[in-house]
Amino acid sequence: MNNVCRRLLLPREVGLVDLTLSKKGDYVVRAALALARAWKDGSYRKIREVAEEMDLPLSYTPQILSALAQAGIAEARAGRDGGYRLVRAPEAISLLDVVEAGEGPLGPSICALRGGPCRWENVCALHPVWSAATQAICLVLQQSTLAGVVLVDEALEAGRFAIPGNAHRAAARIGRTDGAARTPTGMEGNGRGPVLSHAVEE
Repeated sequence: MNNVCRRLLLPREVGLVDLTLSKKGDYVVRAALALARAWKDGSYRKIREVAEEMDLPLSYTPQILSALAQAGIAEARAGRDGGYRLVRAPEAISLLDVVEAGEGPLGPSICALRGGPCRWENVCALHPVWSAATQAICLVLQQSTLAGVVLVDEALEAGRFAIPGNAHRAAARIGRTDGAARTPTGMEGNGRGPVLSHAVEE
């Protein structure tokens, strides 16, 4: 074993762990959602249409749609009536497939801890539980479909989605700093995120 111990380096500030997508991953999910919303009529969506609907940079949208095509999620057709569309129904596309089309395989590329004692030269003490947590996230994404995201999006569009208490955008809009949003009366969620059976009102 190496006799030179790695010094444990702690971040200067302790805050929330960032679990957001990268810019590319964000754009890929939004583009996939636009294609999923058009699935029922079987039409191909133009690059400009996808960009406008999902507020994507027009110059970057071709690369985003190409990433979906390379991942086997979408297909392209040239010509006047061409564009992009999904290759299979949104119900058959897992959210994990969509996210990994933009992010690559999910999982830590380096040890979760920055240092530690010499006995951690090959693996740290946190490895088993951190690996299990990563696998749990992947499992939830694998069990969730693009069709489910469409349902939430359509409910938001119709004003039928119960805003959860931990909605970050709502918190930012009303100036909250504790990460929670004030939920309008009659729109209470369960506080754990968009569980569809509770969040979409009939």
